[in-house]
Amino acid sequence: MENVYIQTDTYLGKFLPLLDKGWTILIVSDHGQVARKNDLHVISDCNGVTAGVLKELGFTVLKRDENGNEIPEIDFSKTKAVANSECNIWINLKGRDKHGIVDPADQYELEEDIMTALYGYRDKKTGHRIISVALRNRDALVLGYGGPECGDICYWVAEGYNIDHADCLSTTLGEADTSVSPLFIGCGKGFMPNYRTDRIIRQIDIAPTMAWLGGVRVPKQCEGAPIYQIFTEEF
Repeated sequence: MENVYIQTDTYLGKFLPLLDKGWTILIVSDHGQVARKNDLHVISDCNGVTAGVLKELGFTVLKRDENGNEIPEIDFSKTKAVANSECNIWINLKGRDKHGIVDPADQYELEEDIMTALYGYRDKKTGHRIISVALRNRDALVLGYGGPECGDICYWVAEGYNIDHADCLSTTLGEADTSVSPLFIGCGKGFMPNYRTDRIIRQIDIAPTMAWLGGVRVPKQCEGAPIYQIFTEEF
């Protein structure tokens, strides 16, 4: 990790002389990363489906071999829901999913049962919940999530139990002052010097900010807004 900082510092240092030539430089990241504090609970995986917690809670069922031992394959004929692709839980719904067993009329109540179970799931050592937020897809829209590519239930892992940059809320902190929040540094022409804003800057604010700095039209479908608090008065 120390070498990563050294390499990044060297790389960024090559651009700093451009400030003297009137350039504007933005340094941004898509996310940070945390150092986990507590034991891992298998529920969120960016690479695919997990059984883990949902199996413990009885919503995901694994197949068994001839000796009755579980094998790493989901039995969709008995599974009501699966956790897939980070913070998404999909109901195994009839009419939508190939092996669906849940009647659409029962979806709402099942979602309620799953969210209640998630909030009640506790770490055996700390006694604390491992889920910070669990919402129906439609409600997750208020957090900028949800929609057709997300699960029927969207959840986020609680602080101290997350291991990735996308399984928790963006305000989550980790050991040794680690954070999943992205960084933003703007310097040069158009920006106030030695200024720190209290505004929460989002990735989607970068494009309109660059458009304003460049004197061009903000993209029509842009969801973000220019970070006007850090512009110079002249700008």
